[in-house]
Amino acid sequence: MKRSEKIRIGVSLLILAVSVTIVIVPLYLVVLNSFKPYSEIAKNISALPKEITLINYQQAWKRLNFSTVFKNTMIIAVFSNIGSIVFAGMMGYWIVRHPCRFTKAWYLIIIAGMSVPFQGIMITFAKMAGLLKLTNHLYGVVISNWVFSMPMSMFLTAGAVKSVPYEIEESARIDGCGPLKTYWTIVFPLIKGTVFTVASLNVITYWNDYLMTQFLLTKKGLRTLQIAMQSLFNEAFFAWDTALGAISLSILPLFIFFIFSQKQVLDGVAAGAVKG
Repeated sequence: MKRSEKIRIGVSLLILAVSVTIVIVPLYLVVLNSFKPYSEIAKNISALPKEITLINYQQAWKRLNFSTVFKNTMIIAVFSNIGSIVFAGMMGYWIVRHPCRFTKAWYLIIIAGMSVPFQGIMITFAKMAGLLKLTNHLYGVVISNWVFSMPMSMFLTAGAVKSVPYEIEESARIDGCGPLKTYWTIVFPLIKGTVFTVASLNVITYWNDYLMTQFLLTKKGLRTLQIAMQSLFNEAFFAWDTALGAISLSILPLFIFFIFSQKQVLDGVAAGAVKG
């Protein structure tokens, strides 16, 4: 192996190690201190707990009303993801398989939405949500997520559809498959790796969303996890023991999700890299 190649690999490994450390250390400190009382946290955040306690988690569960906010967040994340995959997938497929000036124009208009931050349209969005009666309803957040996740979801799905040979669909049509059946029985299974990657990215967005849900959900019983977390921090700014327990509870579902789905996510990314 050449010296330049060794140097390149060494620098790459160093950058990777530094990046992993930057991510892992804060997470480690959060989880470690979530099992310690406030006095131990204030004394030394990096020390191991003298006696492991679950009081922080009990307090966080109670003050967050975790069962309710978790249910609300799960409903929003699941149904938002289903709608995004269905609508964005079919739209991306239709645009790719029916190229014309109209579809190309709509494609450019839709993906242009990726360049518009929510903060730039949130006042207009709040006004429209009020007129459409989307406030204080979980379905209002779900429908809004369908709209805001459409550009990226459709962009990635359309790119995956381009890698599917059109001859396969022609054979299906000869056998009597319509466009809808062709997409779900022929095309969708072939792009499921990309679809799963899109779903995973959307889950992160939906789970951690705070700004839009704060606009739409003002009733206490409809709070999501992030809204409840912010409320907890405002009420108990110096209660770091409870706050760390709440943070650990909030990231645990996502952590479990990615533990079980990491293979599919990596396969989808690899497939996209090769086919693209």
